[in-house]
Amino acid sequence: MSITLGTVFAIGGAAIAMGIAGIATAVGVKAAGVAGAGAVAEKKENFKNALILQALPQTQTVYAFITALLILMGAGLLGGSIRELTTEQGLAMFGAGLVVGLTGISAIYQGIVAASGIVSCAKTQEAFAPSLVFSGQCETPAIFGFIVALILLVVGLGVLG
Repeated sequence: MSITLGTVFAIGGAAIAMGIAGIATAVGVKAAGVAGAGAVAEKKENFKNALILQALPQTQTVYAFITALLILMGAGLLGGSIRELTTEQGLAMFGAGLVVGLTGISAIYQGIVAASGIVSCAKTQEAFAPSLVFSGQCETPAIFGFIVALILLVVGLGVLG
């Protein structure tokens, strides 16, 4: 059993997916959290809407986590024996992680839009549904990136068998 260059690329892809999406999520959640804290300080009834809107940017890290798990499973690094991945297979896994990480940057913008939604909801509760829709629109790139990664990993590389 030896660690190939392909395995190194796969590990890098998993790390990039989690690292970039995780940082972007933290920034997005922070932006919404600051607005939420202000809205709740103004009126405690704003907590529920603020919490829901603040949670939205976290989905990008969920996509990255699932992608990283699939990459690590495909490389045989989770409970199995390490596969001797070719450089091409490793690069494909790296690419899957990269696309999820880069599209996960949308969490930053989703947090900014969610922060505006929190401020709007503090003024009028009728702003909640539109704020969810506006925030959700920012997630579209991450969803597409995740789908591309799933197709590549599951269909293209057959990481699930």
